[in-house]
Amino acid sequence: MSKLNVKTCCPSCQTVFRVTSEQIRARAGKVRCGQCRTVFNAIDGLLDDDAPPTPIASDQAAVATAAELATDAAAVTIRPWQAPTHRLAVDADLALPPVPDPVDVQPADRRPESAPDASEPDLANAEEPLAASLARPRETLAYGRWLGGVMGRLGLPADRAMTKPYATVALLLAVMLACQWVFHFRVAIALALPGLRPALAALSDALGADMPLPRHSEWVSIETSELQTDPGRNKLLALQATLRNRAAYAQAYPALELTLTDTHDKVVARRVLQPDEYLPPSGSPDESFAANADLELRLWLEASGINAAGYRLYVFYP
Repeated sequence: MSKLNVKTCCPSCQTVFRVTSEQIRARAGKVRCGQCRTVFNAIDGLLDDDAPPTPIASDQAAVATAAELATDAAAVTIRPWQAPTHRLAVDADLALPPVPDPVDVQPADRRPESAPDASEPDLANAEEPLAASLARPRETLAYGRWLGGVMGRLGLPADRAMTKPYATVALLLAVMLACQWVFHFRVAIALALPGLRPALAALSDALGADMPLPRHSEWVSIETSELQTDPGRNKLLALQATLRNRAAYAQAYPALELTLTDTHDKVVARRVLQPDEYLPPSGSPDESFAANADLELRLWLEASGINAAGYRLYVFYP
């Protein structure tokens, strides 16, 4: 079988040598220069040959190829080196050193001694690592039974059937969190939405808690107050006062603090009065102090052995 011999030039060292058509087809034109070991595309460096190629007998192919390679290797194109200021001339009579016979022309399939260039990826095997890494997961028998069991009879996809229990648990937790928030702020919610107070009271009773009334002492004021000694009983003090709830909503009854002082305004006695102590018999501490309402109170206090010259009266919520 005849071989086509063509000339090609190494782009790195400018060495010209012959290659056969089989060497070009072996690796899509990629060959290795035997002079500088550079891998390049022989098709890109083809040179025009004036003489048409002639078929060479198969028994003389090895000898002819070796002779041609030796001849072409001797005709190496040497470009003169150009200095920045002058040109160095090459002596024509200078004999070139002998070139090893023959020049090694290797196909591109051998592994180079140095690391391959990143710009020349091997496209032939580029998909093999990706295909090897995509391993198909193994489905067990138990997983197959579960996938086609009860969930399959419900007509639900497998992923939806798996997430449904978690969604139910998340919904229950959200409802419980909302109920806890409402229970904690039930008093403030009842103030903002009075119509929800019966429902909030029922929720508190179901949880074993009470529904406390608002306790804002800044909205409770003492309109009038008077402390006198009972003429008939010198050991008793009569306290009269008027309380007013200035809030727009009902509140719990406050506690009263009565402080007795002497002529130097020093404290000689102090007493705290709870709602069950100053409310009239018809009133109850569990009832509410109506909005924008007044409360008249009158009570007697035992003060034997106390020489009081003045008093102070405060309202507060314990």
